[in-house]
Amino acid sequence: MSHKKKEHYFLSEGGEMGELIRSADWSKTSLGNPDKWPQSLKTMTAMMLSNPFGMYIAWGKNYIQLYNDAFRPILGTSKHPDALGGSSKNTFAEIWDIIEPMFSDVMKGHAVSFPDFKVPLHRNGYTEDCFFDFSYSPIKVEDGSIGGILVTVIETTEKKIVADALQESNAQFVNNIMQAPVPEAILRGTDFVVEMANFVLLNNIWKKEENEVQGKKILEIFPELKKQKYAALLKKVYESGNAYSESESLLFIDNKKNGNPFYVDFEFAPLRESDNSISGIRMTLIDVTEKVEARKKIEESEKRFRLLTESIPQLIWETDADGNALFTSGRWLEYTGIEPGIEGSWQKMIHPDDFEENIKIWQHALATGEMYRCDVRMRRKDGSYRWHTVIGEPVFGPDNKIVKWVGAFTDIHTEKAFTHELEQQVTARTRELIQINESLRKSEERYHLMVEEVQEYAILYLNSNGIIENWNAGAEKIKGYKAEEIIGKYFAVFYTEKDQKNNLPQRLLEIAREKGKVIHEGWRARKDGSQFWASVVITAVHNKKGEVIGFSKVTHDLTERKKANDKLKMNALELEQKNNELEEMNKELQSFAYISSHDLQEPLRKIQTFASQIIEKEAENLSENGKDKFKRMQNAAQRMQTLINDLLAYSRTNVQERIFIKTDLAQIINEVKEDLTEELDQKSAVIEIEQSIEVDIIPFQFKQLLYNLISNSLKFSNPDIPIVIKIRSKIALGKDLENEKLIPTKKYCHIEVSDNGIGFEAQYNKKIFEVFQRLHGRDRYNGTGIGLAIVKKIIENHNGIITASGIQNQGASFNIYIPVK
Repeated sequence: MSHKKKEHYFLSEGGEMGELIRSADWSKTSLGNPDKWPQSLKTMTAMMLSNPFGMYIAWGKNYIQLYNDAFRPILGTSKHPDALGGSSKNTFAEIWDIIEPMFSDVMKGHAVSFPDFKVPLHRNGYTEDCFFDFSYSPIKVEDGSIGGILVTVIETTEKKIVADALQESNAQFVNNIMQAPVPEAILRGTDFVVEMANFVLLNNIWKKEENEVQGKKILEIFPELKKQKYAALLKKVYESGNAYSESESLLFIDNKKNGNPFYVDFEFAPLRESDNSISGIRMTLIDVTEKVEARKKIEESEKRFRLLTESIPQLIWETDADGNALFTSGRWLEYTGIEPGIEGSWQKMIHPDDFEENIKIWQHALATGEMYRCDVRMRRKDGSYRWHTVIGEPVFGPDNKIVKWVGAFTDIHTEKAFTHELEQQVTARTRELIQINESLRKSEERYHLMVEEVQEYAILYLNSNGIIENWNAGAEKIKGYKAEEIIGKYFAVFYTEKDQKNNLPQRLLEIAREKGKVIHEGWRARKDGSQFWASVVITAVHNKKGEVIGFSKVTHDLTERKKANDKLKMNALELEQKNNELEEMNKELQSFAYISSHDLQEPLRKIQTFASQIIEKEAENLSENGKDKFKRMQNAAQRMQTLINDLLAYSRTNVQERIFIKTDLAQIINEVKEDLTEELDQKSAVIEIEQSIEVDIIPFQFKQLLYNLISNSLKFSNPDIPIVIKIRSKIALGKDLENEKLIPTKKYCHIEVSDNGIGFEAQYNKKIFEVFQRLHGRDRYNGTGIGLAIVKKIIENHNGIITASGIQNQGASFNIYIPVK
């Protein structure tokens, strides 16, 4: 259908579409030859072809179509170029029922427009949901009737997808907080307005409905906080940007439903915006009142027991099931002058005449479990003896076996004449002491059970050297070891190899020893080698002299919270990247469209055409110097053509469809090797593929990327050294790859392309990816300086990162990191 056409002023511009329109045979359409077109159609066509925005004209009753370069990508490969000169009804058959009523209304003289209008468009071999800002305007002919429709379109699909993703991410963030099992709230601004509070916080602590707190200042909801430390702490965290946490803090909230004070573990953490400014506080409150009160009751019970043993005149004692001393009251030291706990000390105090009978009764009691009772003379520290009645009773465990003995020596020297009555009193008192001890035993047992059965926290005790001495059920659940597997080992076994090399366990114990407590978060290792994110509190345990005798260690598994935070960070980075990409894309496309359409394409073709004609037809009339100048002019035009093509390739990396397909990298590399067969053979170059993997990529873009990198290695090779290009690839976590911009817990495909060419200096590591950046003169190496800029754009289209490094005259290396789903 293409043939030489008469030149028309209204078809003189328009880039690719202008060329197609000029070459089309319009006599075979209802429009007829362009010189017979209505003046309004000519004017609108000229305006459309010179416009940088997407425009097309639907003319006549059949809506015959004309469109410009900016509109062509909207049609895609399924509709272009067949749509030119065709009917809109056929081109847009899949949405004709949507747009036909609009066309009919416009043909009656009514313009229409819509923002972000959604249509299911079949344009690249499949149907996809697209969004557009568009307007339909009537075009009048000379007699005032409507001859056709002018359509102006801007595609907003990418912007709509990003906006929807951001909305979904924000909704997920809110839902995570609302459904969290830990009481949390978000406070905004310096007035700490409640933006949200989750159900656990509202129901269990604040005792309020959501509408009672939403959008209100927390210090107005709970004015009593102003007189407590919490108001000042909120202000401090907001102003400093440093999080603050505290355990077992006393809090009073007058919630009218439960006005009693209670104890909380709390954290105030700053909320930061994308510019790192602080916009609010994330507040976490955990009610630990029951735990604190239970511990205090146990401590009080033990205190009462100690006071009771010191307040009575008897010498209270306690032994294990075999009769070995466990405890003696302070009266023992006062009476005997011997420190309690020395092996056999009580037997040495018995008068020699009473010793044999006493030992016989004691051994009988140990063997039978019967009450131990006899009268003996006990030596005082001054050497004198006094009569005492000693009574001991066994304490049985759950399995009905004796676990210990509790008893007392009672001075009966003065009351020896009243033996019968005194024995009854001692017996009664002994029973009372047994009951007290049993109560204490149960209290202690409840305390130990509470610690051992806690599932969500690993609670263990370390001796002063960091050796594990006890282990609860929560520790087994979180760390994977059974008690018999871990007790007696050094606690550094829970730390990663890196932290052990850096002496982190030892440093944490030193800080706890110095300051009394240390809090730390980081990765820890389970028995099976897997890792979890742990919040650890190590507290020094002191004796009465203030000496550190050990450490309590409490660990909480916060892996899920860590993953959620990393995911939010990743989503925020991706959204920011896409916004920046869209902004830069629009700028570059506008600039490129103007340059390629107006200032480059047409003059360049004329230069090439006229230069070729002069050399071919006027060669005999030219001097050798003149021929040389024309050849130079042709070479310059060729370089300009290459530059335009590279600019087009650079532009298309922004606007082309991004369809990710799982592809074997070796397949892409082999296709590039086939395309570069002549160049590889010419320079005797070798490409080594050390490992190949499958990864989700945009195949045609990735082929362009590897083509550019390998071409660069060939171009900047050392002619005296055989060329070797190595390509390596692997899948690894971000924390295992040497790039601080990667997310530690996310997987990446790491691809390295290296060569032994001329390399470059380290100062150009980042600069070489800039458009038009050349490190060498054109007289030595051909090129436009756009190839690596295209590579960088392709990597950004894959949401990845690329870095370059080189050593002068030794080679260059490019490292690519692409996130893996």
